[in-house]
Amino acid sequence: MDDVTVRPAEAGDEGAFLEMWEEFTATDSDEPGDRTMGAANWQRAGEGVLSLLVAEVEGRVVGFTLYNELPFTWSKKPICYLQDLGVREEMRGRRIGQAMIEALAEIGREKGWYRIFWMTQGHNSSAQRLYDRIAERKDYIRYDLIVSDA
Repeated sequence: MDDVTVRPAEAGDEGAFLEMWEEFTATDSDEPGDRTMGAANWQRAGEGVLSLLVAEVEGRVVGFTLYNELPFTWSKKPICYLQDLGVREEMRGRRIGQAMIEALAEIGREKGWYRIFWMTQGHNSSAQRLYDRIAERKDYIRYDLIVSDA
């Protein structure tokens, strides 16, 4: 595994994040929403509405993770919803995604979260190989009720 540093995003990371967001959304055929949400998500992270981690290898930002801490109705402890995890295409397969999830788990231990959860598309077999190694696959079915335009 490359020497990966995972840290909260800083102001100088915006350009790299926006590039990665473009690449990330270009491959998501399941989500018809606004693919220009990178700038809005960057702003949301700056406002604390979302949290954003980036992964660096040799000083270059090569991955990102967007997440939220939420109250959980089945525990007094909060949970974390890992909304998006992206790694630059040429850097995939180097355990950068795993390093970001491990960093998020460490944040969760420090903050006293009960669990971290996320979803992936059924056809995303490369991500599933990672997720199956580090987490327990659950048998939930997701339903989406769209109530307005993206």
